Amino acid sequence: MIEIQNDPEAYLLSIPAMGSLIDVRWIPKPQNASEDPAKISQVLQADIDRWVEVMSDYQQDSQVNQLCGQGDDGQWLTPSSDLWQVLTLCDHWHRWSQGAFDASLGALTRLRRSKKVATKEQWEQASGSCGWDLLEWDRPSGRVRFARPGVRLDFGAIGKGFVVDRLGERLKAIGIESYCVNASGNMVFGESPKPTVQGWPVSIGLVDQPDRSLCSVRLSKCGIATSGDLHQKYRDRPSVTDNQQRSSHIVDPAQQRGLVGSLMATVITGDATSADAFATACCVHASRGSLRTWLLGLESGTDGYRGDFEVWVQSLAQAGQTPVVLHWD
Repeated sequence: MIEIQNDPEAYLLSIPAMGSLIDVRWIPKPQNASEDPAKISQVLQADIDRWVEVMSDYQQDSQVNQLCGQGDDGQWLTPSSDLWQVLTLCDHWHRWSQGAFDASLGALTRLRRSKKVATKEQWEQASGSCGWDLLEWDRPSGRVRFARPGVRLDFGAIGKGFVVDRLGERLKAIGIESYCVNASGNMVFGESPKPTVQGWPVSIGLVDQPDRSLCSVRLSKCGIATSGDLHQKYRDRPSVTDNQQRSSHIVDPAQQRGLVGSLMATVITGDATSADAFATACCVHASRGSLRTWLLGLESGTDGYRGDFEVWVQSLAQAGQTPVVLHWD
């Protein structure tokens, strides 16, 4: 959990969207002090609605769901420029994460979160429809197709970070330079709220006691996100009943199963989109035991990632034990 302390001089808007509240705080410049918060809210709401229509796997007629449905016949498809932008970012992060981030797990994640108990055949069908290698690309023409029917995309590990980045860009276009946009801990920051401070004050919670602080930082002109398994738990196979242990909503693409144990990763990097995908990949690599090796490779730029980052990964094997914390700076 990430929390930002209130600033009495900041305007605050809370916009319901994407299954949570998106909080927007900003400090107006003197020449913009009369800017109507209600008008800003309308502009931001329109941006949110636009990207939900592009990315939502809950909204039946969203662009991504229409693309997946049309892709069942194996034909080349031309996504909108908005959807192509998201697909390209997912492709980058699949490569940069060495496969730990994978947006092609939609068929499996839908089955996992369903209240209905699926059959063994349904699990097998969903499993066979997952894998980023099932997407074929015609990059010069901006086209994509699916190698087999049933592929469904899930942008849950990048979508909120992507949206808050777009809202940050909108605020800058309006003329607001000092801001913080927060969607469930996926946050992007503009300039510091005051010239006399280094940035916006942010508290990073503990994996076993999220209301307590692991550390506090001040941030500006960057993004931060936390990924973990504190609340959302789902079944992995039809043999798992409601009374049995469920695993994390974060799925290891190689195993096609949710992570077990308590893990929480917090990442600070240049933008919230990258921080969102990065944090999920950290949890997967931590579960695999490959986190340090992966971070070393990412830091060296051998996989093409170019950017500074700071990482906290907290793991807890059993309740009551002291969490193990890896801090990478």
